[in-house]
Amino acid sequence: MTSPITVAIPVDILQWILSIGDTARLNDKQQKDVENWLNGTSQPTVTKVQELGEKLRVPFGYFFLPHPIDDTPAVFGKRTVGSTNNQAKPSRDLIDTVNEMLALQDWAHEDAKQAGDEPLSFVGSATLHTSELRFVANIRKQLNLSEEWYAEEDLNQPTKAFKLLRERIESTGTIVMMNGIVGQNTHRPLDPEEFRAFALTDSRAPLIFINRSDPSEAGRVFSLLHEFAHIWLGSEELYNDSGNSDLVSPTEQLCNQVASEFLMPQSKFEAAWNRHDNLDNNRRIEILSKEFPVSYVSVALRAYNSKFISRAVFEQTRNDSVSAWRETPHDKSSGGDYYKTKLSRIDSRLLDRIATSIAEGRTTYTEAYRLTKTTRESFPRLLEKTQS
Repeated sequence: MTSPITVAIPVDILQWILSIGDTARLNDKQQKDVENWLNGTSQPTVTKVQELGEKLRVPFGYFFLPHPIDDTPAVFGKRTVGSTNNQAKPSRDLIDTVNEMLALQDWAHEDAKQAGDEPLSFVGSATLHTSELRFVANIRKQLNLSEEWYAEEDLNQPTKAFKLLRERIESTGTIVMMNGIVGQNTHRPLDPEEFRAFALTDSRAPLIFINRSDPSEAGRVFSLLHEFAHIWLGSEELYNDSGNSDLVSPTEQLCNQVASEFLMPQSKFEAAWNRHDNLDNNRRIEILSKEFPVSYVSVALRAYNSKFISRAVFEQTRNDSVSAWRETPHDKSSGGDYYKTKLSRIDSRLLDRIATSIAEGRTTYTEAYRLTKTTRESFPRLLEKTQS
């Protein structure tokens, strides 16, 4: 019987991989094996290297690089200042998700270019000097929505508001993806406390990713608008609402203001607040969170910025809300209809784009399966579902 083939992994490479991997997932036996490899007592087999990579959630090829690399997505450097994990390294779940979206964006950009599509004029069209009201008016015009769009057809309900806004934003050529796990791996849920959303800017294929693990539907609405504002500014960002507007950069402040004004126009907000002047602040906030498609905390922050409540009242409201959220069990079930779940994750126009690209010879079926995480059997069925 032949002995298993072993491989020599340089100590600096192994140490680097351990520094970026999820070492908490290693069992005692694996930890002991790694110690032996580090001190030269033994060498790993190819199978052991594969198993370690899977446990650490680090690509197999990393073990054979000539030297360590920095694989942290550039967008991580643009994360919201003041988030709870602002100084922590990104999780492998986040890194893999960003890289998956970058690959999708690269394909979409090249396909649009080959198809002769012009760059999207609104990407990067706003600046930090653009007034909040002008910024919001331009977005409304782009999305073909009125100032009080949320007052129509129950759009004050976050679920319906998100559906409409996602469809309108997708219609601009912006890709909107949403998932609560890494790819299709239900054992790798995305942590909403690490990030709520991110934006990847591009002249032909700007992309917004929404973390479906965020249980707040109103929060997802705000994240969507916040990231769309970033696309208009031509800036990338990893978003995790810190709830403290005093800690964020001027870019973040403007994106927050634009999202707030879009969802709660100041004049309408003031009128609604004053309409309930016989009620205490908590009751007012509760009522307004149902008049607009926003969260309780978003209303409180708007009230604070409007000087209707004190800083102390806002902070107490925010802290109480965060505590309640953390104490409430959230459904992490990923069950249900496969195609319905799949369609909720993928931009429907992107699917149409991929199908057209196949028909016109720019994309192979194999590439389409890779982009959509489907198979020869499920891909055509998925396309059928978009028409039903």
